[in-house]
Amino acid sequence: MSARKPTTFIVGAGPVATALAGAFRLSGVPVLGLWARKAAQARAAGSTAGVAAFSSAPPDVLLESEIVILAVRDQVIGEVATMLAGTGLLGKRHVLLHCAGAASAEELLGGVRDQVAGVGTLHPLSAIADGKLAMRALRGTVFGVEGDEAGRAAATALVHALGGVVLPLDGAQMASYHAAAALASNYVVAAIDAAAAVLAQAGVPAAQAAQALVPLAEGALRNITARGTTDGLTGPVRRGDAATVQRHLDALRERPELGEIYRALARRAVDIAARIDGPGSPDRAGLDAIRALLK
Repeated sequence: MSARKPTTFIVGAGPVATALAGAFRLSGVPVLGLWARKAAQARAAGSTAGVAAFSSAPPDVLLESEIVILAVRDQVIGEVATMLAGTGLLGKRHVLLHCAGAASAEELLGGVRDQVAGVGTLHPLSAIADGKLAMRALRGTVFGVEGDEAGRAAATALVHALGGVVLPLDGAQMASYHAAAALASNYVVAAIDAAAAVLAQAGVPAAQAAQALVPLAEGALRNITARGTTDGLTGPVRRGDAATVQRHLDALRERPELGEIYRALARRAVDIAARIDGPGSPDRAGLDAIRALLK
């Protein structure tokens, strides 16, 4: 017998709010609606997610929900929580969750902690740029979960409803968690953008450069999935090929900002390559030579 899915209400109308509202609805979670101050944004998000949309004043239907999710900008989470508590529509019946990844529930929601049943963090470890696309892709996603006992329990119930994976977090280490997420997502985009700029130097039209590199990046991610980061590393650093690394640096000499990115990532690749031992391990003298080049 499956666990009962809690009634849920979403505050926000951006891509994350839209994706969560739609994903929960598709997974059978009773989503009573979403609310945002701007009517046009609320209507668009509600239409995309397939849930009721409210604007202007927060709706009375909030009283019927068990979990309220604040999927709003990080900077206004505390302000919105205080406003909702002040309306009388939020109380001891409710568990209040936020979707920011860089701060704990206590830090962002501590001001209303005594007015609700619990507070927690529900952070999708997913790059959400388009709510309509993400609402179906969120099934099976990893979610960072943190908070007090009631907050963690509520967030866990919602993750399980999505068939997702709970990543338990320590509230004191949220910044480290979010920095890791940024490196694995936002800065992968930055790395591809830098790579595209280098490829454009080779005469490839800028509009095509990034798309040409995406399959290569996807192959690298598949290697990591299958073999981990150490055994998934390929390329000249993996081989200890200092001559090729020198050619790369020469090619980037006129673009020092791109050379800086290359050197930082290559240093990390050297550290990864140095872990490899046994047959097929990289040339150690070559790795030392690459380190010298990257100083």
